[in-house]
Amino acid sequence: MKIRYFLLSLLIPALVLCTPQQTPEQGNEQDQQKEQNENPNDNPGPSTEEPSEADLEVATEIKNGDRILVTNEIVQRFIEEIQYPERDYSYSAMKKGEEADFLKEEYVDEDGTTKTRLYISPGKCDLPPKYSFRWPKDETSDKYTVKLWEGDWSAEYSVPANPKEDVSFGYWEVRNLRPNAHYHFEIKNGSALVSSGEFDTYGHLHQLVFKPGSAAGVRNVRDLGGWKTKDGSKSVKYRKIYRGGRPDAINKNGRAEAQAEGIMAELDLRGHSDVLSETAFAYEGVDFCAPVIEEGYAQMLRDDKEKTRQVMQFIIDCVKADKPVYFHCSLGRDRTGTTALLCLGILGVHEGDISKEYELTQFAPSGYSISSGEKTRMTRLNGVDYDGAAKFLWNYGKHEDGSYDEFKDCVEKYLLEIGISKADIDDFRSRMLE
Repeated sequence: MKIRYFLLSLLIPALVLCTPQQTPEQGNEQDQQKEQNENPNDNPGPSTEEPSEADLEVATEIKNGDRILVTNEIVQRFIEEIQYPERDYSYSAMKKGEEADFLKEEYVDEDGTTKTRLYISPGKCDLPPKYSFRWPKDETSDKYTVKLWEGDWSAEYSVPANPKEDVSFGYWEVRNLRPNAHYHFEIKNGSALVSSGEFDTYGHLHQLVFKPGSAAGVRNVRDLGGWKTKDGSKSVKYRKIYRGGRPDAINKNGRAEAQAEGIMAELDLRGHSDVLSETAFAYEGVDFCAPVIEEGYAQMLRDDKEKTRQVMQFIIDCVKADKPVYFHCSLGRDRTGTTALLCLGILGVHEGDISKEYELTQFAPSGYSISSGEKTRMTRLNGVDYDGAAKFLWNYGKHEDGSYDEFKDCVEKYLLEIGISKADIDDFRSRMLE
């Protein structure tokens, strides 16, 4: 089991999109503490007095037995409600909206077909929901320990007993939770068990943010896990391969979050002007690769085949060595999107779903979805970069009668051509699919 210890010294309150939890049982703080001492495995709630404004700033509490959505609600709806066909780049469901975060509508296209369109307000939906664990305030203690685990992953955190004076309870906030997992938690004051329990998570996308203090953090970060193969028989494993924006500004708190997540390799896809010379994660044992790539999409696939081979071989080797890898360019869009296209393509994910995964970057803020001053929107439309890369790969399986091989077979032919072995491709699929 992977155990990681780290200190969370700065907690940032935020509102989350989630279902409100039920009101805790009645009783004053003294009665609650007495009950907790008698039943240490019960999860205590805060005082039932009218919550203060400061209390309301704390993220929704996780209680024993809860089932919580850990993908941003709007992103979850986008994934569930929008379906793209393969090899059709005539439209995008992404449209910028001014009055609503998410407004779905049906419309008739020029060819007479009915299609679905979304109006969104980009800039915040790349952030995963935040939740909290809570306990009665304790003025006699400085630190509490929170342990969280699921499957073969676990992390333990030393946290302030009373993080804010104007909040009526002690708490610790958590995000970056993996979807479709069964978590256990324990909260201790020294050796005394304060609370323990279990909860389940649901959603599709494993979203993350690595917060550098009070700044925006490392954004546009997501796991490639959770996507199903085209035949629906298997899905891509979580916590193996991550994509995101540049981690240059990450500080010790953000690095600790990445280390707790299990990231042990970094692949920097940027060109000469801003590529890193060493890993930004800077904790022991992190592998690093920077092949120096100037452009993404078809140009990367066509003109930088040797460097693309280095990229894919590094990812394959990291998976083989059980070292979860984080790959990025500057925004986490173009070179990163091309690499994600190859990874999900070789695993047999429906190409329409891969194009949807590509468009998720548009939910990130400026600087992690579009460059400063850039006016173009990132979509899957004809003539806008993604389709060029996809069509380049599709051509590896195109036949004279106009039919095509499956997309995974097209990507396999390309990877074999650039020097990735069939044995490595098969091993990668075996390790990444369940």
